[in-house]
Amino acid sequence: MAYILLLFLPCVFSARARTFVPGYETVTSNEAFKESRKVLTTTGKECKFPFRQGGRIHHHCITFLSSRPWCSLTHNFDRDRKFGFCAAEKTRQGVFSTFNICRPNPCLNRGVCTAVPQKHSFECSCPENFTGRLCEHKKCYETIHLHYYDTGESWGRIHLRNVEQCTCMAGEIKCERARYTKCHSNPCQNDGACRLIIATGKEVCSCQRGYSGRYCSIEPETECYNSRGTGYRGVVGTTVSGARCLPWNSDLLYDELHVGTVVASPLRGLGEHAYCRNPDGDKMPWCYTLNDSAISWEYCDVPPCVMPVSSSRLFNIQPSNKKPKPTKPGKKHVCGKKHKKRLSFARGRIMSGTSALPGTHPWMAAIYIGKSDFCAGTLVSSCWIVSAAHCFFRNPLKSQIRVVLGQQNSTSPIPTPGRLEWKSTSFQTSSQCLIQHCMTLFWSN
Repeated sequence: MAYILLLFLPCVFSARARTFVPGYETVTSNEAFKESRKVLTTTGKECKFPFRQGGRIHHHCITFLSSRPWCSLTHNFDRDRKFGFCAAEKTRQGVFSTFNICRPNPCLNRGVCTAVPQKHSFECSCPENFTGRLCEHKKCYETIHLHYYDTGESWGRIHLRNVEQCTCMAGEIKCERARYTKCHSNPCQNDGACRLIIATGKEVCSCQRGYSGRYCSIEPETECYNSRGTGYRGVVGTTVSGARCLPWNSDLLYDELHVGTVVASPLRGLGEHAYCRNPDGDKMPWCYTLNDSAISWEYCDVPPCVMPVSSSRLFNIQPSNKKPKPTKPGKKHVCGKKHKKRLSFARGRIMSGTSALPGTHPWMAAIYIGKSDFCAGTLVSSCWIVSAAHCFFRNPLKSQIRVVLGQQNSTSPIPTPGRLEWKSTSFQTSSQCLIQHCMTLFWSN
């Protein structure tokens, strides 16, 4: 692998671990992203938008690691590894301007419109209780499962001691009694009773008082967490910044911690919901979010049940003859310690690596060269960054190079405390440099 060393001044260590912009965020179904016109590959296959690649969500053809635009043939390229090169689009006359495409707002029921200039179109982010391309379809809320079901979706339940098979029709729940038998095994938690619907072969649960959810694993009345919150089973689904959580069974969570990768996931509180949990023993409940089209995570807005030491100690005015002990220095921050929110084993990727969650590696550097080129580097010392040499084979001007530490969004570099500008740069190449393993040295005066 080719390397390049970068030395820059002034030196900046501090970088925010994760930055989120509070706002109106929703989880939308694939149906909500379907465009009025399809994008095809050179072989005539349809591109699937949005698709996940490298932990990011894309809504158009990309040129990552390729000079030709390409797209994924499934909604999850990281998992399925199926792609095709996008066919060249013919210039169309009278294409509407994306500047005013969201004015007036075409999204219904308080949906949020976002322009997609690359596709001359838009997408709607719908509230949780609506779906569809324009958020025009109302979902059905099942109070027993605490879950929204899409139009046409069916499920079983036990309601007033009756076993029923229900379907969401035009925003209304329609149920019929169903024949049932005993379950072969009981997936219901917290002493819930199980019944097996004969027609579908699926188990349904009747929960004890104080528990809800498909498998009686949710405690709606729980308002706080104990210790680290590994046993928290409440219904908070927002983070400290106000971002909405992704469901733990989301197809976007490919190599993260989710119901398909965590051992005994139901016992860890994971399921077909978007409530805050702590399956990895972190310091408090957390969840995954979509942050500017990137999969990230954040701690949740759940208070601890046991608050810090009571302020009543401030009123203890009893005199004491004991000499105050000298205060010990505070515990130093640990540099370079990451949060393990991904699986410990690596799946097949470029160079057998895995893409990093935004902000979890503050020593990572984003290197912007000119208007379109982007590379990554690693902070190996207080002022040194290692990156690939091929990123600089065009000998860019010093004014074209920008370095940002700990940045989350690689597509929109903005001024941050971790942003560094080049002042003075020299360029040297060894006479014994090989093309494959060339080392180039940059430094600043």
